[in-house]
Amino acid sequence: MIDPILRVSLEVQPFARRLFGSAARDVAFIRIEDDVTGRVGFGECAPFQGIHRESLDDSLAAIEDWIDGMREVDELPPSAAFAVSCALATSMGFGTGIVRDAEVAGFFGGTAAELTDGEVARLRASRSVKLKIGRASVSDDRALLVRALDALPGVRLRLDGNRRMSLGACVELLRGIDPARIEYLEEPVVDPSELAALSYQTGMPIALDELVVDNSAAARALREQLATTKCVAAWVLRMSAIGSLDRVYDRAAEAGRLGADVVLSTAYESSYSLRLAVHVAAAIPNARRAHGLGTAHLLLQDSCAPAAVSGGILVGDPVPTPFAEAWS
Repeated sequence: MIDPILRVSLEVQPFARRLFGSAARDVAFIRIEDDVTGRVGFGECAPFQGIHRESLDDSLAAIEDWIDGMREVDELPPSAAFAVSCALATSMGFGTGIVRDAEVAGFFGGTAAELTDGEVARLRASRSVKLKIGRASVSDDRALLVRALDALPGVRLRLDGNRRMSLGACVELLRGIDPARIEYLEEPVVDPSELAALSYQTGMPIALDELVVDNSAAARALREQLATTKCVAAWVLRMSAIGSLDRVYDRAAEAGRLGADVVLSTAYESSYSLRLAVHVAAAIPNARRAHGLGTAHLLLQDSCAPAAVSGGILVGDPVPTPFAEAWS
């Protein structure tokens, strides 16, 4: 009998180890076989510190409970619910066809000095590039912005601050930057109630990220309030932090109701989840922007053929079997 759970450790590229906080990415895959059709589906469980509250051990214990019939999918931790729902969906045929290709934003998580000519060449094919801000001094972040704007003249930047910055520091960082070059600011300030003020003072649109994951009544009310200010351009749906695919689709529908586009994002999962995300994007009407799916290059080892982005595009091919040889 084939074990339904495969736990693996994927080696991370040396240049990305500071971003990951380790030299390896620990993930697990769940295998589900449909009793009627015999079709097999897979899901990836890969909680990431700083994004998920649960550990991989927590999630795997919860998945074991689900297998034993003790818990429902939406009662599981988000990363576990995502994995199980993906396995269920693919066991019913999701991901087996060809869907429209997904435009993908470039991603760079380093400093100005690390934005080498080689990295610039990799990013130049994308119309949008995401940079991390708020982890260094304002002067260091400014150097990164200036370097990126100069080296990538045809690109619009997405600036992700992970709620690390004060409103004043963020406004100071962006002073004098052409708003037309910034696609959006992804929740850079500590207090999300200041996002409308940040947009007003900088002339730059906002994207919601952490606020999308928050299920509290206060978060829902703030999302509604921000919609009235017309400052929010997009919601970033980090799928495995939201939970099951049904919950991802629900959040996408909420974003559409409030006038925002959807940008799908993963939590540095393997290429299996990146490829599956292309199929999820094709099922969401307001997923009109480049998605945050350009992270396969951060892994030295992968679960399947790397989800290589070419010309800013990730093709909508059928989703492959992760670690196919391990399940035989």
